[in-house]
Amino acid sequence: MKVFYGAAIQGAENRKKRAYIHKTIINTIKKQGFEVYTEHTTGTTYQEAIKKLEKSIGKMPKDDLTRRIFVRNKMIEAIESDIKAAVFEVSTPSLGAGIEVAHAYLRPRMGIKEIPILALYEKDYWPNKLSTMIRGISKEELPNFTLIEYDDSDEMVSIIQNFFTRLPLI
Repeated sequence: MKVFYGAAIQGAENRKKRAYIHKTIINTIKKQGFEVYTEHTTGTTYQEAIKKLEKSIGKMPKDDLTRRIFVRNKMIEAIESDIKAAVFEVSTPSLGAGIEVAHAYLRPRMGIKEIPILALYEKDYWPNKLSTMIRGISKEELPNFTLIEYDDSDEMVSIIQNFFTRLPLI
């Protein structure tokens, strides 16, 4: 069973700085018995991220715009596929991850089965705090969406384990 994982990589101040967090999240998901759709967020360089992405979605076009369209379409297809859940690390602002979050929680409006969604935010990581577009999602509006702040990677791992323990069996 697959899980979609999304996080900022383009807007990150330093890929290496957040790659450890992404790797920790992905490894924790895998330890829960799930496969992660793509692990490209763990790439510490652009080339490494591309290699990991191609492993998941196939050879990418050389042309920059064509490549971007291809990647975007593949990510949306993954979110709209038969995944069990979606997990997002939202500490670093990201237009792309924001679009992925929206596609995940809008699945029912597109006639696709609702999935549990976990958004993780490292407390006080970003100077301007978490985006209102994420912070403003309420449990009343989207009961399948869970936003949790964490202080450190140990707490983050515990949150992820708890999230997957509570997933309905399918």
